[in-house]
Amino acid sequence: MRHTAGKWLLLALCAILCASVAGCRLNPVTGAMELVLVGPERELAMGHGTHPNVLFMYDGEYYDAALNRYLGTIVMRLHATSHRPEMPTEFTMLNTSVVNAFATPGHVYATRGFLARLENEAQFAAVMGHELGHVTAGHTAKQFTTSILTSLALGVADFAAGESAAGQLAVGAGQFSITMLGFSYSREQERQVDRVGAYYMALAGWDPRQAIAMQRLLASLSTRKGTVLDKYLSTHTDVEDRIAEIESVIAEKDLARRYLQGDGIYAGRWERRLEPLRRVDGAFGPYDKGVKLLAERKFEQALAAAEQSIAMRADQAQFYSLKGDALRGLKGPDEALAAYRQSLGRDPRYVPANIGLGLVFLGQEQFGPAEEQFVVAAHGYPNSVLARYGLGLARYGLARYAEAIGPLELAAGALPKEPRVHYVLAVCYDKTG
Repeated sequence: MRHTAGKWLLLALCAILCASVAGCRLNPVTGAMELVLVGPERELAMGHGTHPNVLFMYDGEYYDAALNRYLGTIVMRLHATSHRPEMPTEFTMLNTSVVNAFATPGHVYATRGFLARLENEAQFAAVMGHELGHVTAGHTAKQFTTSILTSLALGVADFAAGESAAGQLAVGAGQFSITMLGFSYSREQERQVDRVGAYYMALAGWDPRQAIAMQRLLASLSTRKGTVLDKYLSTHTDVEDRIAEIESVIAEKDLARRYLQGDGIYAGRWERRLEPLRRVDGAFGPYDKGVKLLAERKFEQALAAAEQSIAMRADQAQFYSLKGDALRGLKGPDEALAAYRQSLGRDPRYVPANIGLGLVFLGQEQFGPAEEQFVVAAHGYPNSVLARYGLGLARYGLARYAEAIGPLELAAGALPKEPRVHYVLAVCYDKTG
């Protein structure tokens, strides 16, 4: 009897949610009515709210206005063919060697490391169509509950990256959590968007058979260490099954040549457009090794790696920030300050350099300048526990105990077993009565 009552209570709650939260709506991809707990406006708001954290976790934005326009135009052509063309969307390149591409409501992302490995325009269209399919089918909205929990974990990882027992930076704050973002879709959801993505790219004029080539490329990339794709492919259906799914939709809807524009692949145009990015990507080899050396507290070797990347490309903010991290580990605060300022000179929005400056100023008990840097960092990366903790410590050092409580409470809530955070917060409570 209790089981039956519980069942009816659950059904009643679902009915209330369906009526009052966001309601039941037609899924444009499946054609089925679904209970939706997140309405379109809230869905977009969550995507926009996640955006600054995505930029930080993936080591900042890759800036190339011409390339961004080119790739963004491809994304918008795909978006125009999608089931939800009315939903705004924006394309962003992420400046990390990590191989990944994903979408959130209102945003589609591809990393530099991923773009550098694609062979033609149609392969990029295949991946972007796939990711847009997750949004149009409502998969990303369903995953946002998980992403909220993930964002907390990312903030804690950021703190762990920035604070060791001696208070020294062990890893670049963004690098520690760089591979942690990502949604976990079911096999059925992946099969669904494999079909949808091939359909979108065909309607927009690209050869959908390149979606098959893309699956084989993803499989080859997953055999390399350090890619987000390892986890992705290990938990999803076999590549050959996915290829069969794509082949079936191409045959069913006669997509192979029906909408084709030109050769539908555009390999030559892709190579010309991507050549500058590939040159930049090559300079990140020493830097990526340097980040790992920094995590192992091999500061002199990390510094040498940073200098090697700077010699190859003097225009990348990440290289100077890594140099600052290594110099701080070597107890060279003045040199570290100069390196962080050089980093911000290349990219004023590169938050890890602000965090680095703030930590150096804290070590020198220059609490006013430290506060300024952590305010910027907390704005640029809202989920950063390290930025909030640094902000609280700076205000504590300035004897502004009441103002320190807010950021320290956020840090303490995320770090229930970190004694130093709770001690400083307790002192602030005591000082303010």
